[in-house]
Amino acid sequence: MSSVNIIASIIVLLATLVCYAFVAQTLRQKREQRKRVLTALKARSRSFKFMINGFPEGFLPRELTLLVQRCLIDVSEQLAKLEPREPSHMQDLQSITTQMTETQRTTKPNKPVILESAQQIKEVKICLEELYRFIHHQESKSAINKGQADNYRNQIKILTLQLTVDGYVAQGKAAAQASKIKLAAHYYDLALKLIAREARPGQFDQRVASLKTTYRQLMEQLTTDVDDDDHQPADEAEQAEQEDIADEWDKFDSDEGSWKKKHIYD
Repeated sequence: MSSVNIIASIIVLLATLVCYAFVAQTLRQKREQRKRVLTALKARSRSFKFMINGFPEGFLPRELTLLVQRCLIDVSEQLAKLEPREPSHMQDLQSITTQMTETQRTTKPNKPVILESAQQIKEVKICLEELYRFIHHQESKSAINKGQADNYRNQIKILTLQLTVDGYVAQGKAAAQASKIKLAAHYYDLALKLIAREARPGQFDQRVASLKTTYRQLMEQLTTDVDDDDHQPADEAEQAEQEDIADEWDKFDSDEGSWKKKHIYD
């Protein structure tokens, strides 16, 4: 074999090795990219399922319900394309599509859902915070415009106000059952003051009427039961608890920086 042929063979071999290395690297990068996309999509899917399952039936307004359902459909479709042999993705897609069809048929606004369990109130607030983050992310990516985002945020603020009132009432009932009448009246008073400060006129008229009736009954009980030990001011632990609850509303409405942190939607 001549030196020319040897050199040519070496060149061909080197070119082949370079091509092989390039193809192998490209395939590895595609696998890694696919893995990252799958991980992100599955995290989003879990987040949306957490929101859908975490909200009591009828709690979310129609617009917010459709927003979450549309996003979960989009995620399920992407997962089904990336993992066509995984049946759970198509099952999720069919299930949420059926739910969305039912939501679209609903035209009457939901009646306010009153929550009485402190644990459920806490879980629903977590879901609302997650939904608030998602809306901020969608706006930052221009997936929804500012007007839409503001509309969604206003609806979430109303729901958060409603939840905070539910929390006060739940603790007021617990205090009344424990014969702490003054503390119970204090919780109902906090609920009424919060609605007066944050709600629009006429927004919670029925709820306000009910709260005022209970508050008056508690105050009448205080004035007639002169031997009630609950006439003494609430202790420091109870006062601290009240302040923590009051801070929930302000924190949710003012902590804008937290919505801008990197999260699973990026």
